[in-house]
Amino acid sequence: MQDRTGESGESPEAPAGQRTAVEPPKRGNPEKLEADRALYARLQQRGFTGSEMDLLREDLWLYGWKCLSAWTKDGTIIEKCGERDIIVPSRWFEVETLRRRGDLRDEVVHTAVEHAVRTFTEGYLRDGRWNPDKGATMRTYFLGTCMYAFRDAFRDWSGRYRRNLFSAADPLVQAELYSLYGFGSHEDTTVFQETIKRIMENAGPEVRAICGCIWETKMTHKEIGDELGLSSRAVEGHMRRLRGRVKIMVAKGEIEALYGRSSAPKAGVR
Repeated sequence: MQDRTGESGESPEAPAGQRTAVEPPKRGNPEKLEADRALYARLQQRGFTGSEMDLLREDLWLYGWKCLSAWTKDGTIIEKCGERDIIVPSRWFEVETLRRRGDLRDEVVHTAVEHAVRTFTEGYLRDGRWNPDKGATMRTYFLGTCMYAFRDAFRDWSGRYRRNLFSAADPLVQAELYSLYGFGSHEDTTVFQETIKRIMENAGPEVRAICGCIWETKMTHKEIGDELGLSSRAVEGHMRRLRGRVKIMVAKGEIEALYGRSSAPKAGVR
């Protein structure tokens, strides 16, 4: 069953492998809705304070954490959000990074759930925005809040991640590195700088980061993959396609082959 009706919509499917731990309530579940209605009345009477409010926060936190963590880990989170018309601007390698890197995944999910719990309990619940008469249980409505919070948390994280990828590749456009390795004259350095800029102009951030790792630290494909959340095969594929584009650029005369300029100076180093 897909959830396409937003705040009052039906429950999403439980993530694969999580059906025992995470079983969202069914849409229109009269028993659950009645229990939520009674709980809401008690919370209102007590000014949304006390032990029941604390227990509700804990329950919502655990539920949101389990759902978002499971969907982020299996890579379906973007699709799940899209089913509610919540568009998460993402690139495949960012989704893959969160799927592979538990530390980064926990960071994004923690931020999202923390914000969602605060928004729901301190805002939507108190001002009556959640209404059992609309057919959604607290959990169902709250899960939608989690998805919106995930969108914002993911957007903040991916912005930092993309900047870090570009930062990792910055040395590629610094001619000083070329001269540090003793690769030739000032003319060679200038040609190198301009050529690298041309090569990297249309490269994606993941390619730039891979090149930066190779240039700066001489990391292996596996080490680079572990660092960036990619498989070694994906790293090899990116570099193979980059070499192919470079060969085409050389053949068309768009750039000068760097190896032709650097081979002679290299032989004389040391």
